[in-house]
Amino acid sequence: RSAGPSGSYGGKVAAKVKPNIVYPDAISGNPRAEVEVRLSPDGTIVGKRLVQSSGNKAWDDAVLRALDKTETLPRDVDGRVPSVPIIIGFKPQD
Repeated sequence: RSAGPSGSYGGKVAAKVKPNIVYPDAISGNPRAEVEVRLSPDGTIVGKRLVQSSGNKAWDDAVLRALDKTETLPRDVDGRVPSVPIIIGFKPQD
């Protein structure tokens, strides 16, 4: 049995986090910030760290703030929360 997420889990996470991203400025291109997220068994975000900067500090910070605001992530298709850290990418035009 795998402790990792299903292939569709990233989309579920992005759908929950994206509405919390507050980025008022226009952004050139479509930079991708990758964040490693650690979850408790109930889906509470217990840790996060930027693993790959988008090259735009303001976008990176907006993504990290959005994760703080989101607080919990949904369960995966099997009803579980991934027990290993997951890496999620966020782009403005996703």
